[in-house]
Amino acid sequence: MNTAWIGVIGVLGGSALTLFGNIINNRYLSRKEREAREWEQKKASMESNTKRRADMFKVYNAVLKEDGEHQYVRETENSNLKFKDFDRKRYKQVMRPLIMPDLHLLSEEVFALVRQLDSYTDDDLNYIDPEEWYNDMANIYIKLVAEIEKQYNKRL
Repeated sequence: MNTAWIGVIGVLGGSALTLFGNIINNRYLSRKEREAREWEQKKASMESNTKRRADMFKVYNAVLKEDGEHQYVRETENSNLKFKDFDRKRYKQVMRPLIMPDLHLLSEEVFALVRQLDSYTDDDLNYIDPEEWYNDMANIYIKLVAEIEKQYNKRL
């Protein structure tokens, strides 16, 4: 009878060791799979972020190129208050179409300035003098270009 018990205990011990080994192995494999998934997600997120930033700077490049090729803000000569004149027509025809398709990619500050400038381009009801209206648009435009340049400095 003792030999039968030794056989039963041996089989049960071997089964327990196999079960314990399988549990450890499964935990190890699931941890490795989780780490691999997290790494892939992080990699995809970094690639997406890099592409988004590249697209954002393409828009900024186009805006700065247009700003460098055309003078949107000029000092008015006939005003004693030194108002600035803003080329609203060219902004609506050239600059706005450069910005609007990718507005969702721009920084929050640039987005806010673009939307503020958009609200000014057609709303002249609050101004008695058009020079004052153009001056306010010119100031917002100057802030917009300065903010885009600031975004470049943040990148460096």
